[in-house]
Amino acid sequence: MEDMRKIKDIYDCVAIISQEELYPLQKWYNQLIDKTTFEITVADVIRMIRQKQFISLAMSKAIKFLQDDVFIGEAYDGEMLEKISEMDSSFLISYADDLKNIIQNALDKSVTHGWSYNEEDEFKKIVNSITKKLAQ
Repeated sequence: MEDMRKIKDIYDCVAIISQEELYPLQKWYNQLIDKTTFEITVADVIRMIRQKQFISLAMSKAIKFLQDDVFIGEAYDGEMLEKISEMDSSFLISYADDLKNIIQNALDKSVTHGWSYNEEDEFKKIVNSITKKLAQ
């Protein structure tokens, strides 16, 4: 069951306030911390991973999204898995069981997925990268 508190309440953090116009990343952060975990989007998770913000929350949401759609991404198929493949292996190990199931699902479904030119090879490299990190 999802926690219905806002992220700012869960993590006891505050919004960025400035006399100047906020940068887009700061605006996103302020919007993010005002959401519940249920309201977090794929785009939020990808950005959370990229910006190293609330990374455990991002990973648990990423796993849920990937269990529903292994090719999920904001800009292109496989983007979520690609961001996960860039994470530290010592962190990924704690999610090994879920990730191994996701990887197997990815390999099974990639055979019949409607890939554009060369995307399947890139996707397999991403999956292999995660597999290697989990084996360490």
